[in-house]
Amino acid sequence: MNAVTYLLIYAVALSWLAPTVLSRLASDGVSPRLAVTGWLTTVATALFAWGAALVILVVGAAHSLITHTALTFCVETLGITEAVEFPPVVATVLTGALLAVTAAVAVRTAHRVVVAMLKVRRANRRHTEAVRIIGRPTGDDDVVVVTAEQPTAYCVSGGRRRAIVITTSALALLKPPELAAVLAHERAHLRGHHHHVVAVLTALSAALPQLPLMRGAIRSVPALLEMCADDASIRTHGRAPLLASLVVLGTRHGLPDGALAAAGTAVADRALRLMQPPHQSRWQPKAMLMSLVVVATLSAPSVALTLCVH
Repeated sequence: MNAVTYLLIYAVALSWLAPTVLSRLASDGVSPRLAVTGWLTTVATALFAWGAALVILVVGAAHSLITHTALTFCVETLGITEAVEFPPVVATVLTGALLAVTAAVAVRTAHRVVVAMLKVRRANRRHTEAVRIIGRPTGDDDVVVVTAEQPTAYCVSGGRRRAIVITTSALALLKPPELAAVLAHERAHLRGHHHHVVAVLTALSAALPQLPLMRGAIRSVPALLEMCADDASIRTHGRAPLLASLVVLGTRHGLPDGALAAAGTAVADRALRLMQPPHQSRWQPKAMLMSLVVVATLSAPSVALTLCVH
């Protein structure tokens, strides 16, 4: 087996099998930060494997056409044998077709991801500018108050401009400790650039909807990022104020695309998690297993590529 064959098999395995493993581990009490690391590592490694295989195919096909070695390129690239030869015309056509299809797939996918990312970025920037125009500034950095009947708090970021938006109804309902917990939650989103993570995964899932890994990531990671922000808020303000704020804000209406809200995603799961006592030890079996999955996912391509080099 050569490098291209291995990379393709590895990318397929990650894209179709990894979501089941990651979803199961994430639901068994693994810390949200570690679960997010597992998802993002797997997505990045799968993309690397697909991309590296495509690059090797394109470079090899172009080289074979230039050097007139297309007779055996198709079978050698897939690691089948070095002895099979095609007729010159057939070999040239197959190699040219492989080059064209591979390049077209790569360019089309990259274009869809870039277009989706730019669309989300523009929408977030327009929304950030709008809330800063209609909102009332406060004494806190980046926090604006918008008059609305629905109690809502969320953050949005577009480029260098960002804002934490809280409605007048939310201000009226939240007690000072609850408000502080909500603002800490939203600042954790901005500090961790969670909106960028969600935007990238949204673009990838839109560009590659046929891959279960991308669909699973966009379903799971936003809720996990909410829990990560919950943990950041808990460290400063405790569980009770944040849990109370979820109850207060949990009945609000839908939020604009690209926004991350204190009570916007997986509210029931987050509330149940906040009501449970914290784990005493970080080195639980499932956490160690997730860590091993992350390490194995990252190291497998380099180890296999080293073994594939003759």
